[in-house]
Amino acid sequence: MQFTQMYAKSSGVRYDGNRTQIDFAPDLGREPTFFKGKIIDIIRYRDAMIALRDVVVSDLNYKPKDHSAYQEWVQEQYLTDIADILHARDAKQAAYAQQINKLQAQLKIMRQKKRKRDDGYYKAQRRYFDWLYHHDPDAWMVLDPVITVAPDQVFFEAFSLDESSYGRLAVHESQFTEVTAFQYGTTNIDFSDHLLDELQRMRSYRPTVFQIDPSGFEVATEKREVYKEKKIDVPESWVRGFLQVQSAMNLPMDTFTIQPIDMYNLCTFLRRNREKKGPRSLKYVLSPGQPVHVVIEPWDEVLSFRDSVYTGTESKEIRVWGRRRLHLMEKLLPLTQTITVHLLGNGMPSFYVLDLGSLSFTLGLSGWTRNDWADAGHFDLMIGKASPVTSTDRIAVFKALKKIKTATPSLLAHQTQLSELVVQSSLRQLCESGKVMFDIEIGKYRLRELTQEPITFKEPLPKNPRETKAEKWIQQQKATLHRSTYTDQGHLILQGNVNELHPRVKRDQNGRILEATCSCYFHNQNHLMRGPCEHILALLLLHQGEEVPS
Repeated sequence: MQFTQMYAKSSGVRYDGNRTQIDFAPDLGREPTFFKGKIIDIIRYRDAMIALRDVVVSDLNYKPKDHSAYQEWVQEQYLTDIADILHARDAKQAAYAQQINKLQAQLKIMRQKKRKRDDGYYKAQRRYFDWLYHHDPDAWMVLDPVITVAPDQVFFEAFSLDESSYGRLAVHESQFTEVTAFQYGTTNIDFSDHLLDELQRMRSYRPTVFQIDPSGFEVATEKREVYKEKKIDVPESWVRGFLQVQSAMNLPMDTFTIQPIDMYNLCTFLRRNREKKGPRSLKYVLSPGQPVHVVIEPWDEVLSFRDSVYTGTESKEIRVWGRRRLHLMEKLLPLTQTITVHLLGNGMPSFYVLDLGSLSFTLGLSGWTRNDWADAGHFDLMIGKASPVTSTDRIAVFKALKKIKTATPSLLAHQTQLSELVVQSSLRQLCESGKVMFDIEIGKYRLRELTQEPITFKEPLPKNPRETKAEKWIQQQKATLHRSTYTDQGHLILQGNVNELHPRVKRDQNGRILEATCSCYFHNQNHLMRGPCEHILALLLLHQGEEVPS
C-alpha cells in the first residue's frame, strides 16, 4: 500500500535562550492540521513520549539463533570422520584419506584468509548502516506516527514492530497553556531518532512549547519547493491491525482499576523469574465485591490487588498471554495515578489505560505475542453484522461527527434524526474504513481519519472461511433458527440447528456477542479467541436475515 508524505522541514527541538520548542513537521499532503501551546508538566510529557517510542520499537517475536559457525564446524568434522572411516576400512584408501586431510587443511587456511579479507568490508558496512540510521532515519522508518488534534486533547497512535502491541498517548487540554494556534484534524508527523534524542534532553527548568508547525502549509500553498517527499510502501497488516483494534475496542469487556504498585509488583516478579515450561499466562480471578487476584503461572504465585474491587455480577477467571509486553508501561508507573484494565476474555486482547493526570497512555495487547492484531482474532465478526444502512445515512453520521469531533451514538442519533441502531451500524462501518475511532478511555467515538486517501488493499481482505461455510449451509438449508428470546436485561439469546449441531449465542442490545457455545471442534479448542465458529456465524446470519425488511 503506497503512501506519499511531504514535509516542509524535519521535526526537531530548538533551544532559544531559556526556552525549548518541540517542532513537529506535519504532512503537507493532508488537510491542514496544526497546534501551538506551552507544555505545563514537561517531565511527564517527556517520559510518556519515550514510552510510546518503546512501544514502536518493541519486537518480541522469536528470533532463531545463528548456527552458521556450528554448521561450519560440523562440515569440517564430517570430513575428518570420513577420513578416519576410509583409513580404517581399507588401507588402499589411505592415499585418499591423506588427500582429504590435505584439502581440509588448505580449506581451513582459505577460510581464515577469507574472514581476514572480509573483516574490513563488514566493519565498513556496519559503519555505513550506523551512519544511515542516525543521518537518514527515513530509510529505516515504515510509517511516521499518526497524530490527531481534537478539542479536548492531542493524541499520538503507533504500533509495535511485531504488530502485537498498540500504543496511544493522549495529551489532554489541561497539559497546555497559552494555546495560540490550532486546527483540528489528523496528520502524520516527521518523527526521527534524532528528535527522540532531543526529547530526552528536556528538563523542567526550561519552559517548553509544543508545536505542530502551521508554516509548512504556507509553503505548500505558495507552491514553493518542499523540504522532502517520501514515498513509502506501508505493510497492509499495519493498516488492518489499526482496524482490528477498533473492532476489539467495541466488544464487551470486564473492567477494573488497579494501583501502579500492583503493576510494579507484577512486573518485578516477571523480571526476577524466567519460566522454563508452560503455561505462561496470567490468570485474573474476578469475584463480585472482592479484591482482584492474579495468578502468575506456572509458579502459581498469587498477587492480591487489595485496593481493586471487582464490581461485576459474575465470578470469572480470565487468562491472558504475552505478559512480558507489560514491561512497556513500566517506565510510566512512577507517574501513574491509576490503571484501568479492560479484559475481553480468555486468550483475547486486553487494554491498559494509565491515568497520568494531564496525560493518559493506552496499551493494547493482542491475545498473545505471536497473535498479531492483523492476522488473527477476526473481532469484526464478533461485534455483530451491521444493520443495513445506506451511504446517505453513513455520510450524514460522518458529517455530524466531523462538526463536533467527539460524540456518543445517542448524541449523533439526535443530531441526524436517525435511529441509534442505524448510527451504531454507520459508526462501525466508518471504523472499519479508518475514518472514525472508538476512544476506550471515555467511551465515545472520535473523528480520526487514518489516511488521506481511501483505504484500498492490493488484495481484498479475503472473507473468513468460517463465514463462507456458514453462508453455504444456509443456502443448502442445513441451518435453522429455532428460538430467539430476550432476557430481562434486554439480551438476545439465539438457538438453532446448524449441520446437526446446536449452537447458542447471547448478544447485547448493540448486537455484540456476550457468550457463545457450540460442540464443534473449533469452538472447543479456541472458544472465541479466534472469533466465532461457522455454526455460531450461521445463527447470526439467519437472525440478521430476519431483521432485514423485505
